[in-house]
Order: sequence, then structure tokens, then C-alpha cells
Amino acid sequence: MRAFRLPRVLATDTPSPLLLVAGTRLEALRLLPLLRALRAQGRGEGALLVDTGESGPAVREALREHGLAPDLRLPGTRGTSAAAFAMLRLALRLQPSMIVAGGASRSGLAAAVGARAAGISSALIASSADSAPKLRWRLLAALCTWFYLGREAPPLELPRGRALQTGDPLFDLCREQSDALGGSHDPAARVVIASALAHADGERLAAALLLRESQARIDWIAAPGLGERDIHPRLRRLGHLPHWRTLALLRRARVLITDDALLALEARWLGRQVYWVGANPAPRGCGEVKLPQLADAVHHALVQTLSAQPLSEDGRSAPRLAAHLLDRVEQRAFAGLLTRVRPR
Repeated sequence: MRAFRLPRVLATDTPSPLLLVAGTRLEALRLLPLLRALRAQGRGEGALLVDTGESGPAVREALREHGLAPDLRLPGTRGTSAAAFAMLRLALRLQPSMIVAGGASRSGLAAAVGARAAGISSALIASSADSAPKLRWRLLAALCTWFYLGREAPPLELPRGRALQTGDPLFDLCREQSDALGGSHDPAARVVIASALAHADGERLAAALLLRESQARIDWIAAPGLGERDIHPRLRRLGHLPHWRTLALLRRARVLITDDALLALEARWLGRQVYWVGANPAPRGCGEVKLPQLADAVHHALVQTLSAQPLSEDGRSAPRLAAHLLDRVEQRAFAGLLTRVRPR
């Protein structure tokens, strides 16, 4: 008489959750709707969110805005190798059913390496907002088991059958907050500046925009102090804002000037014209204009000479992605139930 040796997921009472790994603010906001969907499914053992500490307090602060905190936080590590070793120790300690990386950052690579070393399947969530060197993309393609891509896929070559275009769960959060804000979101003649420009460059840009546009209003996020300058009625200087307030400004604006890839992606989802002023290459769909010509480019956008196409994200990808992940976990557990046989 033979008896099945059940996989640990089915044979013991020890919980086997999914580990969601976030290293940046973008990854934290992307994984937040997925975390809620996994915990609300009523299947499996839920999920735990891990903060790798790659971006310092950015992940913790992003979650705090939504009333949450990371379930686990890795000790301060320097470099991808140390983070991968820490993820390996965590995976061996918890034995999760799957490790899900929230993006192609160094934390995502560390999660993939740790999962492969521990013999645990892993998944990567990525879209065109994720920027990484070619070598990191190749390593992720070789290490991860499953890939869940946004409607705008990243430059990642994958074998057929391992990648699904489920959409980016980041836009689930954007849709929820946009619906909660309510009201009309037809863009007015507003310009939002959200960039870490040098003090002098930012002041020159604001002055040029006010001189070029006689009706436009400018919202400057994280603006420097007013100092001895006079208050301008069409220039509003704001401090650091939570995510929902920034989204509210983008809903009312027509143009965004930024060096933040997350804000650029959300503005494109709303169908706003985005101009990139960062040192890194411009993300997909963003215009890259030098500062002296930026006022003229903004003028063309405000008079609708240029129009941006919104991203084709429906904002309902988190339940789809959660169902796919749980199906993969259950299929693996069922395969173990059928194949791992032990005689009495």
C-alpha cells in the first residue's frame, strides 16, 4: 500500500504565503493593489510585502500614505549580492510558495537570485516604466519563472508561454484614487512642474512659462522657498504632496514637466502631455526638450497643437494578476501531490 507524500503546502499547517518584494516607490505602489487582491481572494495563504531598503524610507513612506506598512524589512544591505543573500536567507526561513518582484530594480534582481537559489518559483511584474541595463534584463529573463507585463511591455525578450500581458496593477491604484476624487477631470490650462531642477533653472523655467502664457496657471510641486520674491497670482508653490494630491493636480492639468518616471507614467495614463527634463533617458511617450525651448513646447501643448494618447490600461489588472499567481501556486502543489510518492 502506497501513501502520497503531500507537498508542504498541503501536508502541514505552516502557512506558505507569497512574498511581494518592493525596493522603490514605484514598486511599492504597484504591489499595493496586488497585495489587497491576494488577501481578499480567499485562496491560499495570503501575501507578505517585503521592503528591501534599496530606496531608504521611500517604500515605507509610500505605504504609510495608504495606511499600511511593510510586513518585513531586510536589514540594510549594500549591493545586489548582499540583498540576494538576504533574500535567500528569508526564503529559506519562510519557504514561501512564490516570490514576486515588483519591478526590474536591483531589488527585483536580488529577489530572483534568492528565489532561484532556494528552489522557489519567482515572478516579475514589469512595464515600460521600468528602466534597467540590458544585462539586468537578461539576468531577469533567465532567472524568473513567470513574467506579468503591462500593456506597454518593457524591452525584454522572453520565451513563449512564460509571459502574460495582464496589465500594470499600478493603474488600479490610480483608478481607485481618481474615482474617489470625483468630479470632472477635464484638463484646464494648467501646467504642473514636478522636478528636482536646480533652484536657478526652476525659477527661470517658471518665469518663462508665465511670460509665454498669459492665462495658464502653474502648480510647482516641491518648489523652493519664496524668499524675497513677490507672490505671483498664477504660480502656486507647493511642498511635497502625497500620491492622491499629486494625482488630483494631474487630473486638472494639461501638461506635466517632470523628471519622475512614476509621475510621467500616471500623467500619460490620464492622457496628459509630458515633457521630460531628467538626466536619464526620457521614458516612452514623453517629450524631451531642452529648457530654453520648453516654454514654446508647452505653449503648443496648451493650444492643442500636440495631443497625447492615454495608455490603454483599464485599471483592473490586480484581480487578474492575483488569480494567475494563485493558479500557478495551486498547479505546482497539485503536480507535487501527483508525483511525489513515498512507500510506507
